[in-house]
Amino acid sequence: VLCSERSLRLMSLLCISLAAAPSYSSAVPPRAGSALHAATAGRSPAAVAVAGRRALLDAVAVSAAGSILAGLPLAASASGGATAGKYTTIPVAKRRYFGRVKQGVFEFLNMGGAVEKGDFKSQPVTAFFSQTIVSTSARQKSGCAMSDNCKVKEEYSSRWEDLQLSMFLLGNAFRLPPGEPPPE
Repeated sequence: VLCSERSLRLMSLLCISLAAAPSYSSAVPPRAGSALHAATAGRSPAAVAVAGRRALLDAVAVSAAGSILAGLPLAASASGGATAGKYTTIPVAKRRYFGRVKQGVFEFLNMGGAVEKGDFKSQPVTAFFSQTIVSTSARQKSGCAMSDNCKVKEEYSSRWEDLQLSMFLLGNAFRLPPGEPPPE
């Protein structure tokens, strides 16, 4: 809550009372040679009073709006991409991605013998590149009407794709700002 109901009432009463009050410029004539004197020359006192009240009311409205807007929080901004996630700290990224990298490297090395023999149809090679890892499980979206758009289909990825993604995300967590010298 930015403003209480009481403070909004007080602001509206202040604006109403300032608008209804007679202008100070009609009570005290402007000093000769001043900008106000030049602006009001040849006008009736009533016209000067109305213009003075309008200017005062405009100033009060602008200052009230400025004070209300000054209390608003600033918009959040993010760069997007891999840095926008919640797994960018090194310990969290290690826990989340290191096991996947380790498993991918194990399976990559496991197919080395078949690749050296030139047997690219062997079980370790086909298992490494086949779509066997469930990346998105089938589910119903919450808060959605029963339609085809509300169902999320099960998606698969290969160990090769998972290895690439997990290595990128783990390496991204270890990135340092460009102006910072490397630790000793």
